[in-house]
Amino acid sequence: MHRYKIEVTKFTLVGAANFVLTFIVFTTMLKALGVHHVISLAVAWVAGMLFSYIFNFTWVFKPEQKIRFKARFVRYFLASALSIALNMLTLNCIVKRTGFDPFYVQMMLIPFIVVFNFSTAKYWSLRSSGDRKHEELLL
Repeated sequence: MHRYKIEVTKFTLVGAANFVLTFIVFTTMLKALGVHHVISLAVAWVAGMLFSYIFNFTWVFKPEQKIRFKARFVRYFLASALSIALNMLTLNCIVKRTGFDPFYVQMMLIPFIVVFNFSTAKYWSLRSSGDRKHEELLL
């Protein structure tokens, strides 16, 4: 339980830093450059995905000693791609149906995205091999 709390805390800190990064990219592209909200979100997502993979791998979950961009990255990318796809669809749907400002809609969606991303990282893409072995012993 103690390890879980530490991971949640660290994941939240990485997420906060990622939020600042993606917020700046999204807002700059949307408001300052006039780029469509879906494209702005996609670019912000790529920057944030790379940032969060590196820090979640090396600092939060530490599934291995050395960071790798192989199978774990593919799983992390797939989970992130599903997350951003659901985010984009939801953002676009809400904006089209309500006419609300995409900025505020995106801010509302963030807590849901965080829960999804933590769950997929902890239990699938960045899960340590020690956790898998422990679960196999319990079964």
